[in-house]
Amino acid sequence: MDKWLSHPTAIKILSLMIGILMWAVVHFDSEKTPNTVANLTETQEIDAVQVTPIGMDDKNYALRLLDPEVVHLTVQGSKSDFLIASRNNDYQVTVDLSQATEGRKVLPVKVNLPRGLDLIEVRPSNVTVVLERIVTKEYEVTVKTDGVPGKGYKVGQPVVKPNNRVHVTLPKDQMDLVASVGGTVSVEGEEETVNDKKMKLIAYDKEGNELTDAVISPSVVEVEIPITKPFKKLPLQIGFKGKLTDGYAISSFKQSVEQITVYGPQDVLDKYDYYDGITIDLSKLTKSGTMELDVPQLEGIATVDPLTVTFEYVIVPAETRVMSHLPVKMIGLSEGLNAKVTLPPNGMVDAIVKGASNVLAQLESKDVQLIADLSGLGPGSHDVPLEVHLPRFVDQAPNTPITITVEITDSTETITDPGGGDTGGNPATNTPDSEAVNGGEEAITGDESAGEATGNNGGATNSNANSNTGASVP
Repeated sequence: MDKWLSHPTAIKILSLMIGILMWAVVHFDSEKTPNTVANLTETQEIDAVQVTPIGMDDKNYALRLLDPEVVHLTVQGSKSDFLIASRNNDYQVTVDLSQATEGRKVLPVKVNLPRGLDLIEVRPSNVTVVLERIVTKEYEVTVKTDGVPGKGYKVGQPVVKPNNRVHVTLPKDQMDLVASVGGTVSVEGEEETVNDKKMKLIAYDKEGNELTDAVISPSVVEVEIPITKPFKKLPLQIGFKGKLTDGYAISSFKQSVEQITVYGPQDVLDKYDYYDGITIDLSKLTKSGTMELDVPQLEGIATVDPLTVTFEYVIVPAETRVMSHLPVKMIGLSEGLNAKVTLPPNGMVDAIVKGASNVLAQLESKDVQLIADLSGLGPGSHDVPLEVHLPRFVDQAPNTPITITVEITDSTETITDPGGGDTGGNPATNTPDSEAVNGGEEAITGDESAGEATGNNGGATNSNANSNTGASVP
């Protein structure tokens, strides 16, 4: 026996038999008939595999539709290969958009399976895609403010840096939805200008909803929002005091600005109708020249613009002129009294004025006002000095006061009629060559048009408002 087993042929035969026996053991399926061998592969159905678009030119196109978005796969392979694939979730389905252009296209899908698996079927094998061209459009930035600045302050016009134009990129079918591009900056409690505030830009539709797909360049800008006090422009009224040296007058007076811009709380601004903080002392002006004066800040005013005003003036020798046939305005007569001018008889007077020749040449009768103040005077005859009101830089000539005689009567007295009867009323009304004034009224005596009369130069007071009080510069 040992000799037989050691023979080479016997060993080969024995090895073959052992190999056949081992193969049978491995492939034997106990659940089947003894003659059936187990199958090495199986088939599985893979549902809802996501379709992934690849190769799209996303700078020029946007994918508006992918239908369907998932597909069904039938795959064949061994159990071990399926087990590995399920762990890795390694089923890939793609659609190539590298050659697709704007519009609707039907394109095939490509399936990449894990190693060891074979594709039996993909359903559907094609998908529908719609590409929309991407466009870019320029828009102006809109800045909105939120909140209320400090008390009395106002919000100025926002400034966008580096500029207020930006570019918005969207698919063409959405670009028409853009109504505005901008952002919001808070100014709550601010009392100074908001500088270099960064603001993120958002594209909005007409209803104010954000368009999230919009690409804005630049996406962030810097904003400056002025916070200012309320302001008001006021006419500049210059006050004058003192007088020029005797024998001289101002022929020209010019100022660099006519209005002053004042800043402050609104309730303070409402109190001012003009700005009169500057007064010039004429007694200190000896020759023609210029001067620059600071604009003082009035009570409650925060700041003014400009801060200084320049004046240019010309001084020349003064001349005189007689203004003839001037009417007189009587004021202050008590209730129940009547008054009339008895001297001069026609109530018209002359006044001698002085000033620069060019100023006097333009002077008219209506520019000169003669006022008779009858306050406190009772019935009887009174010599009343006249107040002379003249334009700026025109004065009453020295030593030329004007006085008129006024007869005041009680309107309740009766008058005996020359025919023997008493008549009630004011005797002045029966005097044809003079005019009467009723108490409580103001009137101008004489004819304000031209009239032939002789002026009376008596004692009077010159109240030139332009020399002694503030006067408005035209």
